[in-house]
Amino acid sequence: MPRVSIGMTTYNVEKYLPLAIESMLAQDYPDFEIVVCDNLSTDSTWEILERYAAKDERVRVYRNPENLGEAGNFRRVVQLARGELFRLAAHDDLAAPTLISRCVEALDAHPEAILAFPQTMLIDSDGNEIGPWDDAMDTQTLRSRGRVSWYARKWNLCNEVFGVVRTDVLRKTRLLGPFLSSDVRMLHELALRGEFIQVPQRLFYRRMHATNTFGAQRDTDEVLEWLEPGAAKGKNRKRKPASDQSHHTRMTWEITKALMSNELPVTERAVATGAFLTSWGTRRGRAKLGRIRRSITRTPIAPPVWEQPQQQSSDQQSQA
Repeated sequence: MPRVSIGMTTYNVEKYLPLAIESMLAQDYPDFEIVVCDNLSTDSTWEILERYAAKDERVRVYRNPENLGEAGNFRRVVQLARGELFRLAAHDDLAAPTLISRCVEALDAHPEAILAFPQTMLIDSDGNEIGPWDDAMDTQTLRSRGRVSWYARKWNLCNEVFGVVRTDVLRKTRLLGPFLSSDVRMLHELALRGEFIQVPQRLFYRRMHATNTFGAQRDTDEVLEWLEPGAAKGKNRKRKPASDQSHHTRMTWEITKALMSNELPVTERAVATGAFLTSWGTRRGRAKLGRIRRSITRTPIAPPVWEQPQQQSSDQQSQA
């Protein structure tokens, strides 16, 4: 069996898919497989996957009999993974050739850790660098309640979900679900169970563009349908997206349930859940105060870094 399984979910993602697969096949770590599950794509996605599977035995591709949604497709990829370690690879991101090997080295050097992830560089639709992103999610030396508390306070882009994780631990979580930011729940569950280690090299290139989750600004119902078909059934399609408050209320409830209902000792679960609720409440309180302050001062919200105009370098300015 391969030691590392690289999992990928696809649905009508022909544009960047070849680059993403080539990025994974170029890894210098020798012992891996690539498992891809496709949700009945109607573009050339499936043909692309078949070509790669035909020419490289490390690539295993599956076409689902029906559209399972992103959440169901992710669960199937995790189920089909044969490796002791697992890494989720998005269809549009890129990785340096040493990403897998450096993360595996970190996990081998720290048996108590369950997830290793590299530093991130954000790139645009054309592959140009937008700028570095610092996640600050290394939780070595922290106990379970400290890890959960730290994650509740600090999570942002959730780049850790694209790290290398121990497969057996990942399977103990609830994985993804039919609600917004369900990956945040999964990462809190992982933080409860073990340490995160950040590899001190910028090896992950996350693409921010107009058609992914961050760039598209899709309607809430559309995102729910993408996660699980039928999740938004019966709702008014013309209504405004759910409010920030309702979104965070659902996420808070889902994380709380996951932290309280698992195989760990009840005391550890209770303490970690209390730590999460305290830190999350503090975070939400600060966010609310920030909104009040901006409304009083009429200060506009700064766009995220990937939507800000990029400054020219000194060389570009001298050539202008």
